[in-house]
Amino acid sequence: MRIDEHMLADLPAWMEKRDDIPKGWLYIGDEKERYLLGQPGKYNLLVFGVNPSTASPGECNLDPTIHKVRKVAEKEGFDGWIMANLYPLRETNPDKLPDKADKKLVDNNLKVISAIEKNYTIGKVWAAWGNIIDTQFYLGDNLYDIQESITDAEWYYRGKLTKDGNPRHPLYLKLEEEFNWFAVGDYAAEWRYSDPNPRF
Repeated sequence: MRIDEHMLADLPAWMEKRDDIPKGWLYIGDEKERYLLGQPGKYNLLVFGVNPSTASPGECNLDPTIHKVRKVAEKEGFDGWIMANLYPLRETNPDKLPDKADKKLVDNNLKVISAIEKNYTIGKVWAAWGNIIDTQFYLGDNLYDIQESITDAEWYYRGKLTKDGNPRHPLYLKLEEEFNWFAVGDYAAEWRYSDPNPRF
């Protein structure tokens, strides 16, 4: 899909003009790609998964991951949440992601993510991708540029890291788990600059 630079300059105003999504929702996507999904407020939780599945705007169009994200946001005192991903291609089975990333999707994703802090107040960034990140090198490599583009908000994970050292997926966390600060810069640099990469 085409990413409009004018749209990214004022996302709240652009969303307000749309009549194809429910009021109060943020959505950039189509049936093949999804860059952002959320219900932003004045103080938001920004969440990063690996890739989007089927969820779309509207109460009847959410998946279990989004339901969990909303519960965590509410529990932690956020009045809004935004879901983004390391790679924007929709795929219900992440194991079926392509072996090679589509550069256009990667570039579009970075443009959209770079616009989030310019349009919304982000209280925390929640790293929530699980061990799926280890299935394709480009997933972790994309993270390096993503975390570089987020300049104000700190990154966190919930509960404990997996045995492989990855932030856990929301579906595998109890609601009462707490946020822990995440050294995302070091984690992302390991993907991009380690030779050989310890994960591959």
